Amino acid sequence: MPIEQSFHLNGALAVRAALSIGIALCLVSCSESAPQTSITEAASDVPASGTATSILNAGVMAQVGAVDGGSVKILFDPLYDDHFGSLQQLPPELIEAIVSGAPPYDGVNAVFVSHAHGDHFSATHLTRMLASQPQIQLVAPGQAIDRMREDANWQPGFEDRVTAITLENGEAVQGIEVAGAYVEAFRSPHAGWPGRHAATHNITFRVSAANEDGRASARIMHLGDADPAAEHFAALSEFLSAKRTGLAAVPFWFYGEDGLSAIIDQTLNAQSAVAIHVPVNAPGYLEAGERPYFSGVGDVLEIPAAE
Repeated sequence: MPIEQSFHLNGALAVRAALSIGIALCLVSCSESAPQTSITEAASDVPASGTATSILNAGVMAQVGAVDGGSVKILFDPLYDDHFGSLQQLPPELIEAIVSGAPPYDGVNAVFVSHAHGDHFSATHLTRMLASQPQIQLVAPGQAIDRMREDANWQPGFEDRVTAITLENGEAVQGIEVAGAYVEAFRSPHAGWPGRHAATHNITFRVSAANEDGRASARIMHLGDADPAAEHFAALSEFLSAKRTGLAAVPFWFYGEDGLSAIIDQTLNAQSAVAIHVPVNAPGYLEAGERPYFSGVGDVLEIPAAE
């Protein structure tokens, strides 16, 4: 049976999704009478150039741009082992659909992992995914790649398809081309720093796809479990201000305090945002706020075009 999840876009994009896991993704409108509207409608007349679709927890599937007449399909944090009692657990059918590449997860070009915690990462499932889908490239912190190399099913041939990112906090890397997309990354502290997870390499990815004339047509950013303190982004100000991000997928706590809108809009230089990593018992400020958040399988947002 299809599993229908609640959809929380707070009036931004009126789309509802029902996912028959491992079979197909069916999109229907939230309202029979209300027209569909873009998340960017109120703030910009820039056309959308891609979509971001929720998986579960911090998982996001993005289809962006036009490369050689097509587009790039990427997944962020799609597979994980642990829900720690507060997050949604990945159903086995959904795991197998992602691992095997069943629709709507077919034709994936690249997978990005923010960090090697169990609620964002599964060495076993990602290793199986690489074996099942030989076209996929993987970009992840070196900590995550090292754990995958320890998996019993790791194959030496995977080495040519993985890119390990190793950075210090406040450092960024640019100019990585993966599956036709332009990838940039930076490291900032994991939430709870410095008391918790100080040694965890939490990587934010900023991914752009080019259109036929070589200009960026879509840009999405995924922050994993980044700590929201402004001081963490001070050393990255030039990197962040150099390019406008169409959609930033931020952990839900970025919505929870006064002044954090400035972090999203100004510091991260994002035109729009969606909250991810939302627990089953979502905090009240998410529903009370005006910004959208993902909480189920198949929620969809448009990604504004980037310049």
